[in-house]
Amino acid sequence: MSQLLDSSRRDSSLGLLSPSATGAQSPIVGRGEPATMEGAISLAIQRSNSGTTSKLSVNRFEIFRSGNRVAIIMLARPAYRLGEVVPVVVDFHESEIRCLWLRVTLETSEHVDPDIALRSSASILRVSRRIFATQHESTISADRVNFNLAIPNSSTPEFITSGVNLEWKLRFEYMTMDQAVGGDVPELLEEVVEDERGTVSVAVETMPCETFEVTLPLHVYGGISKFDDIHEQAPKWFDID
Repeated sequence: MSQLLDSSRRDSSLGLLSPSATGAQSPIVGRGEPATMEGAISLAIQRSNSGTTSKLSVNRFEIFRSGNRVAIIMLARPAYRLGEVVPVVVDFHESEIRCLWLRVTLETSEHVDPDIALRSSASILRVSRRIFATQHESTISADRVNFNLAIPNSSTPEFITSGVNLEWKLRFEYMTMDQAVGGDVPELLEEVVEDERGTVSVAVETMPCETFEVTLPLHVYGGISKFDDIHEQAPKWFDID
């Protein structure tokens, strides 16, 4: 838990405009360390959601494709507990490339130190990847879509060791209009028959498009059970008759 607290302390001073962008870190004003596990988790979540730079945000990510804006992803906060729901808002209002379809996946994967790994990073990702929730939406004419992905209580929280780390991620799979065609809304119907009685149209069979993926890191901490609360609040000393 101490390593996760240190990680959240570092992350809370770093805002990202995009998943690949970097920014300068600033120290956080020191606070007293919590005495209980529940307090440590609450402090880690609080630190992860507090940025120190007004121009940067840890909850807002601008997604670009070949220099053109595709969408803006907004998270309520970057850290959660087991059993909580992760709300995600994707805004297409200022997009320069039309997004036709979007799928969001909540997943975990393991990262193994290359010095002890027996497989490549791609092979480890393929074998250790586990999907917990997935949702998708058609976004052809949408300005904004909302997703709510639940973190199962039975899943494993994030952990960090000297050789293996378990990482939580949000994976966004975009299907966009082919940039060679343009960013206008495509024609979804084509005329088959037209006479004095009217026009018969059917859905188009093909549509030029491109696909790409974006992953965002997510911190997931363990929940606190009633047994843990009783154990932490139990007296250190007791009398024996």
